[in-house]
Amino acid sequence: MKTARSVSLLLLTALGAGLLGAAPSPAAEPPAPDSAAQTAPVSPEPLFESTVLATAGQGAHTYRIPALDTLPDGTLLATYDRRNDNAADLPGNLDVMVRRSTDNGRTWTAPQAIADFDGGIGAGDPSMVVDRETGRVFVFYAYGPKGIGFFNSGTGNANDAVNSLHADYAYSDDGGVTWATRRITQEIKDPSWEGMFASSGTGIQLSTGRLVQQYAFRKADGSIWAASAYSDDHGDTWKMGNPVGPLMDENKTVELADGRVMLNSRTSSAKTRLVAYSDDGGITYSTPVPDDELIDPTNNAAIMRYDATAGAQRPESHWLLFSNTASTTARHNLTVKMSCNDGLTWPTSRVVEAGGAAYSTMTRLADGTFGLLYESGPYQHITFARFDAAWLGADCPTNQGHPKLEARTAVPEGLLTAGGMNTVEVRVTNHGHRASVPGRASLRLPSGWNGDTSRRIPAIAAGATATLRFPVLPSAGTPSGEHNVSVTLKAGATANSTTTPMLVVGRDRALDPTPAKDYDGASSYTDLTPSLPDAASLTRGVITARFRTTKAPVAATLLSASDTGAPSTNVTLSLNSGVPHFEARAGGVYSAKLDGTKSLADGRDHTLAVAVTDAGTVMYADGVRIASTTAPSLFGQTSGLTGLWAGRNVDNGGAQWHFAGHIEQVSVHRAD
Repeated sequence: MKTARSVSLLLLTALGAGLLGAAPSPAAEPPAPDSAAQTAPVSPEPLFESTVLATAGQGAHTYRIPALDTLPDGTLLATYDRRNDNAADLPGNLDVMVRRSTDNGRTWTAPQAIADFDGGIGAGDPSMVVDRETGRVFVFYAYGPKGIGFFNSGTGNANDAVNSLHADYAYSDDGGVTWATRRITQEIKDPSWEGMFASSGTGIQLSTGRLVQQYAFRKADGSIWAASAYSDDHGDTWKMGNPVGPLMDENKTVELADGRVMLNSRTSSAKTRLVAYSDDGGITYSTPVPDDELIDPTNNAAIMRYDATAGAQRPESHWLLFSNTASTTARHNLTVKMSCNDGLTWPTSRVVEAGGAAYSTMTRLADGTFGLLYESGPYQHITFARFDAAWLGADCPTNQGHPKLEARTAVPEGLLTAGGMNTVEVRVTNHGHRASVPGRASLRLPSGWNGDTSRRIPAIAAGATATLRFPVLPSAGTPSGEHNVSVTLKAGATANSTTTPMLVVGRDRALDPTPAKDYDGASSYTDLTPSLPDAASLTRGVITARFRTTKAPVAATLLSASDTGAPSTNVTLSLNSGVPHFEARAGGVYSAKLDGTKSLADGRDHTLAVAVTDAGTVMYADGVRIASTTAPSLFGQTSGLTGLWAGRNVDNGGAQWHFAGHIEQVSVHRAD
């Protein structure tokens, strides 16, 4: 156990939004890639508008699996599944639909079926690839002979096989008005593979002209892999690259400014996206690794260049957009994120839909704005949204030599102790694509606090991080709760400040720290009921828990006070499926409820804390505020509590919600 306590700081630069530009009109002669005319001023008013393209129950049981792309003449195509029965996927009565827009998504043509079969045969999971040299558009989809889907597809690759899922596509040379179809199963499928399908959404065309469409496939052992199908002759012939995996699923690719291809994949093995790189145009990839910034509840997502026409010497060539449901627990919280450095870090984000949502895909529109096609509800609508850089709040620097610095961290201890020496740790990350110059970071502490408040910032390479540590001594009389610390960063032309709340615990405890103990998840717990009278009257205070676990049951209690004779009357801090949760309720009615987004059941040491003040209730995980509500609610707001335990919760229904793992300590601090 470390002796110095640490806390996280979030430091954002004050670079202004509205610096991002629009693409030239498709009717105009396109400028050279590095021409200044390529970046035009954006509208001063943020743009976000949306329209529903399909609604469940109107013409079909459900509509799912969006795909979206922009043709060279500016025509916008949206495709999706029409699921005529209640089948979740193939096998089922599925058709592929397309709609066209010639005004950047403001109006759309009526739906048109481009893959519609009878006799129990289905087609679905569309993905679009546009050849910008020829104008041809490809819509890849899976074709399922009667009764065949991904999980019961057989081996073999004959184009006429009746026991295998097939690789088909429709193509159009007149902007999506008329379509022809083709099957390429024999060209791209290894006969030892079982199920295989095009990864829905949008494929890409590389700067070399190569067309790339992602696939996911299942081996005989049940493992799922990814691979890139590619064509170097405008789609006349197709080849399949080498498999990358296992533990993959629907995946996307984007070409980076240096010509590498980055693969970004859904996975069932973790709550983050997996990322791999190719140096040969998608034929082979590096070993996939998690991107901890891109949390994901095992869902499809989208990734794209902000401006694929930007020359390699322009900052815009390093900017990426990413969309997914940014959650580890459920398909909700659809978010668009932006990277300034080829996906090394993702400092900018904006929530599109906080409620239920699912698959999403994006494209840059002819006027320089962006289109997002997604499942909302999460499966009630196919919705198209159009937004611009001002709405996103994008603030990547347009000056190539100007870094974008951000400082934040999450550390195991997560709390400052009044009257004791602590460590405030600041991690400064360069989100630009050029190295920063040396500088200095300074802290401004609350009155009565002491510490060494200045540290030199070294030159930081693009995508790299420098960790700065500051010894800080809060005064012994500092009350438990949140206290603000200001941070100023100066490095070359960068000069900005931010104020960050930190959680401090004092020496006045209503519940002394519990002894370190392992809990079996079945019967072990610590009975703290003798201490309940000291805590029961608290309306303000801080609950802290330090623990580690690898178990993620529906509910695992760290600390709970309950009325064992009343239904759902309790104050509980727990991990629900590994995710932090706090609730205070009486008779099932919540007076406060908080949930985190990321599972902490990873076997590492964590500090979880809930602070209740006059301003409301906040939750911290490893020193980072992860949730808050304006309702202040602690033990004193919940009458009739009869028991207090660490490691379990007891209500009148008999459920106990035992914790499995190690609890180093749980304590309760008074706020006054």
